[in-house]
Amino acid sequence: MKMVKSLLLGTAAGLMAVAGAQGAELPVKAAPVQYVKICNLYGDGFYYIPGTDICLKVGGYVRGEYFYNYGSSGTNGPMAGTSGMKDRFDGHDFLMRTRAYAWFDSRQQTEYGTLRSYLQIGVNYDSPNATSTSFNANRAFIQFAGFTVGTAQSFYDFYSAPASSFFGPPSSDTGDGGLKVFAYTAQFGNGFSSTFSFEEPRVIGTAPLNGGVVNTQLGNPLLGTTFDTDKAKIRFPDIVSNWRVDQAWGSAQLMLAAHDVSGGFFAANAGGVAGSSCVFLANAVGSITGSETCGHPADKVGWAAGAGSKFNFQGGDYVQWQVNYAQGASRYVANTQPNGFGGFNQWNGQSLGFGLATDAVFSTVTGDVQLTTSYGVNAAYDHLWLPNFRTSVYGWWITQRYSDAANSALCAAQTNLAAGAVTFGPLGLPGTSSVGLCNNNWNQWGVGSRTQYNFTPWFYVGFDVIYSKLETASNGAIVTYTQLAGSAKPTALYGLTNQDNYGLRIRVHRDIVP
Repeated sequence: MKMVKSLLLGTAAGLMAVAGAQGAELPVKAAPVQYVKICNLYGDGFYYIPGTDICLKVGGYVRGEYFYNYGSSGTNGPMAGTSGMKDRFDGHDFLMRTRAYAWFDSRQQTEYGTLRSYLQIGVNYDSPNATSTSFNANRAFIQFAGFTVGTAQSFYDFYSAPASSFFGPPSSDTGDGGLKVFAYTAQFGNGFSSTFSFEEPRVIGTAPLNGGVVNTQLGNPLLGTTFDTDKAKIRFPDIVSNWRVDQAWGSAQLMLAAHDVSGGFFAANAGGVAGSSCVFLANAVGSITGSETCGHPADKVGWAAGAGSKFNFQGGDYVQWQVNYAQGASRYVANTQPNGFGGFNQWNGQSLGFGLATDAVFSTVTGDVQLTTSYGVNAAYDHLWLPNFRTSVYGWWITQRYSDAANSALCAAQTNLAAGAVTFGPLGLPGTSSVGLCNNNWNQWGVGSRTQYNFTPWFYVGFDVIYSKLETASNGAIVTYTQLAGSAKPTALYGLTNQDNYGLRIRVHRDIVP
């Protein structure tokens, strides 16, 4: 027994000696890594970037959406382009969308206040529209000492369409796509502030550098896809200013905007015959597209004014609204619909409705640019049934009104049988004439309701139903439509009548991190 005990003690001593010798040969221990630390200066979710005093928050989301009876584009809606034709060939009844965004919010304290940079990048894919895949950065801005520089949201906006609806009903809201800005915000204390901003011009139509001014001498301005526009180049940004208050009860804002809506050059008179003089004649068939020597209409500046407020109620409910009035700046009333593509249109059997969206019209009667008047209202109420279950009800109404001179110029082009694809009577019903019914004023309104259930604070499923009504221009007239190449809607006589549409949208949304 004593022998075993002596052997074990000797072995242990030997092992300890070997271990001590090996320990002496180990290199010096490395300094411990600097672990990520929580930054509580700017709210939850921020962390210090190791080795710096910069706080970073990373987030994002993945979303699947499913549309029924809302056309080929979940953005433009059912009354845009060929989606409005409502036949078995043009426009889709069913649409699927995948959207995913990641965002990075970086902040740092300086002697001038907080320095912030924000980036949001992502991809959007609509199917079965194979050309709709897009990768973009709808937020990329720097904020420092009161300045906001980069791609953000227009400082004219107040009413938030996405807060109350999965759809994007017509409103001034630029939040989805973002807008380039250079702005300064002054803080007065107690929630009061004012912002002055130079912003990317809100132009109309498919040609962003030429949108807004309808040239009634080029094409037939009826459906928004068959007319030409002729605006001067972009010469200066839109100028926006707001006055705002944000407090516990809610918020409110007043806003103004100025927008260049000048026309291009006159063309030579007498049909633009080469070598003829450039003296403008009221009955000239030339257009305002021409050479510099021909001169141009007087410059015009459009403008918009708006007001809105949001009231918070006990229990989480709220109501929000905004009104807008514009002359020559229509996209401050409706940013995405209809002004992103030139107007509304929809067929229903042998009837058709349309609303031409413009900033201005060049009048061959007066020889100048006639500003288009636009105005509208948005409102929504959001009710919280449970902390994780909510329903909103929302609605809108927008309109466009043309001066007598502008309407006369538009009607002259629309009744010109050689001008384009769609023409008014006298090719109407036997013994009738539609010319006297030409009136390009129109209204568009609608209502909807969204219901959403949050399984967790960062995962929800919901649906939205929407009804849209188009009160057509030239209601009661008869037009003859010439078939558009590649479309199924045939050449025929169509009556101009009011149109409506129902749509459904289902969304499944998961925030990657809060």
